[in-house]
Amino acid sequence: MANKMNKPDAASNIQQTDSPPPELLPIEQHQEQLKIKIPVFIGVCAVNGWKPGRVMTEAEFRRAAEAFTGAPMNRKAAK
Repeated sequence: MANKMNKPDAASNIQQTDSPPPELLPIEQHQEQLKIKIPVFIGVCAVNGWKPGRVMTEAEFRRAAEAFTGAPMNRKAAK
């Protein structure tokens, strides 16, 4: 018995995306490309527990750097 799952043209209904997968680069390369200063870079790595050579997307690195630079310097919540 034929149904949607075993019809030969059922595979053509699946949409394919043409966007390439995000590029994974070492965090040191993101730091250079985004012109993040060394002290900030060291702080971002320390807070997140990143080791040298870790690879990630630029979006992940950018979010972490923005969260670090936007965080208060003390533990009190800003009002």
